[in-house]
Amino acid sequence: MEPTVLRQPANRRRVLQASAATAFALAMGGRALRAMAQGVELSREYEGTTLNLLMEDLLETTAIEDMLPEFTEATGINVNFEKVNYGVMHEKLVPQLAAGEGNGSYDVLEVDFYWINEFARSGWMTKLDELIAGSNGALNLDNYIPATLKIGSEVDGSVFYIPMYPYPMGLIYRTDLVDNADFAAAYKGVAGKDLALPTSVEEYVAMATAVSQSGQDIYGAAMQAQQVDPIVMEFCNFLYGAGGDYYNAEMTEPIINQELGVKIAQLYADCVNNAAQPGAAGADLNDTMATYMQGKAFSMISYLFMLNAFNDSEDSQVKGMNALTVMPGGTGLTGLWSWGIPVSSPNPGAAGEFLKWVESPDIVMRRALAGGVAAQKAPYENPEYIEKYPWMSQALDLIETGKGLPAVTKQASLVEIMGRYLSECVSGAKSAQEAMDGAAAELKDLL
Repeated sequence: MEPTVLRQPANRRRVLQASAATAFALAMGGRALRAMAQGVELSREYEGTTLNLLMEDLLETTAIEDMLPEFTEATGINVNFEKVNYGVMHEKLVPQLAAGEGNGSYDVLEVDFYWINEFARSGWMTKLDELIAGSNGALNLDNYIPATLKIGSEVDGSVFYIPMYPYPMGLIYRTDLVDNADFAAAYKGVAGKDLALPTSVEEYVAMATAVSQSGQDIYGAAMQAQQVDPIVMEFCNFLYGAGGDYYNAEMTEPIINQELGVKIAQLYADCVNNAAQPGAAGADLNDTMATYMQGKAFSMISYLFMLNAFNDSEDSQVKGMNALTVMPGGTGLTGLWSWGIPVSSPNPGAAGEFLKWVESPDIVMRRALAGGVAAQKAPYENPEYIEKYPWMSQALDLIETGKGLPAVTKQASLVEIMGRYLSECVSGAKSAQEAMDGAAAELKDLL
């Protein structure tokens, strides 16, 4: 589930002004008219069609919306965005997806990584292999960062989705404090060693705890341990960074209650209780953002876009004092939005033309230059993109090494289950072993 702040990303995204498109149509006997737009061959076969899309109300959506006249000019297809808040998207989508072939209201979907398996395995999504093969390179999966394809494209061996944009997590920390001799000396007095960036989850928890105990009125970590989504999104980074997972590689049984999973649950609880700000057990992303922006925390395991907020926001008291690196241990959580065409789409052909256009290299690059986090590789190789958004230089490492949620059908149920048991572990209501045993028993039912 995409975090609340990401749904209000005034600093992360900028509106891309649409430019005039150049297109032409050519009649070829009885064949469909074709058009060229941004180097991509598009069809005018569906001229006069109107596509309806349910879109999250983001500046990313606005950026695409501003370019839609170009698509309409090239294809004759009109596009209507119904923009809503994230919280109502799933409930609005499910009845339409279940309406049957061609009977739904929406032609193209924005799909959160929580829903990719549920929607595909319910028979609600169209396989895109044929569309990709016939797109003349407009839809080329080789253009994408491989991790995004694992997280939000393929389900059970078939391609149902095209990655739209990722939102990876990593370790944000205060560079000014790392370079501060007095801070480092106080830290060493507690930790017994020099301050250095941790290379493992164990080292991170020890470092954050020592910072909180160093008597400098700063917490080692700003944390979000509120049920249900915040605590699980944060915990995933601890688990993945330590090389753990919720299930075995074969997805036949939970392993979260085995030695490593229990160890990480305890480390996470220790970090919340000994290294984080007061009230962290009930804090969400907005709370932790406020703690960090007020200069009250040394570090925060959070989303890529937060680096921009901390370094550039007028409300930030730590402007220009922050850096981002991959989660200690080398792997963190990456969330992802993807495009898909539902079986219930009244206009699947026109929907395919839209996907060819919106994910074409030119449009993807322009969306990135508008402030988007790209799922394709090319923007990260563009010096203009990195110069305009310096924090994106770290994005590729985070995305390339990131993991999504396990491939169970009901990923939202996994998050709900883990949220409950992790909260009991943090509060001390259950031991780490008891909590993970309880979680494993319920996670088994999701297989």
